[in-house]
Amino acid sequence: MSIELVIVKELANIGVTLTELSSIARTVTSEIRRGEFAKLFTEMVAELAKCYDVVDDNISPLAELDSELDFVANFDVRHADYKARYLKEISKPRTYVDDAYETYLTLKTLRESKTSYPLLKRTFGRLDEFVDKWVTNDAWLAMSIDTLFKMLHRLLNEVAEVKQKDPSDAYLIYHAALSDFDGYLALIRDKRGLLDEIIDMPETNPALAL
Repeated sequence: MSIELVIVKELANIGVTLTELSSIARTVTSEIRRGEFAKLFTEMVAELAKCYDVVDDNISPLAELDSELDFVANFDVRHADYKARYLKEISKPRTYVDDAYETYLTLKTLRESKTSYPLLKRTFGRLDEFVDKWVTNDAWLAMSIDTLFKMLHRLLNEVAEVKQKDPSDAYLIYHAALSDFDGYLALIRDKRGLLDEIIDMPETNPALAL
């Protein structure tokens, strides 16, 4: 499997998980707007949201190099910045999912999670599957981000080597690899914005109601 395909596949996976999380969060907070469950659920969502911030914060500066002129002028600096920080950055999602899981375990003890109301019962089933697949066990969300960042690091190194010989050829390779990033990043930002609306709701975040 090519580096480019692995990178896009993992970025797509990350976008899909955020789509599912935002759908779950929207349903839960529309039905349970107050109380301890709502507060803890919002805290869990806020922790998971940080994983997606790590992706956007680190990928966007690279995706912004969308012309050869911009690439030639700025690639070296942005590559150096990415290379200097990506290993530290990919350690963050593991901490975020671990913290989210601890909150999830508390949520499972509350009476709301045992509801027989069909919509919430089904949505909590989706949440359980999401947590089991992407948060616990192998923490696939954190692993997807890890793989994305490491493979992107490899790609950037290869582009840098070509750039030393021919900047135009390097840009063509770079643009071909990153040209589809905008769509996935737009999806991540859109769904991440929905999470912010939920996190910032006064009903579920008592501090904002003061």
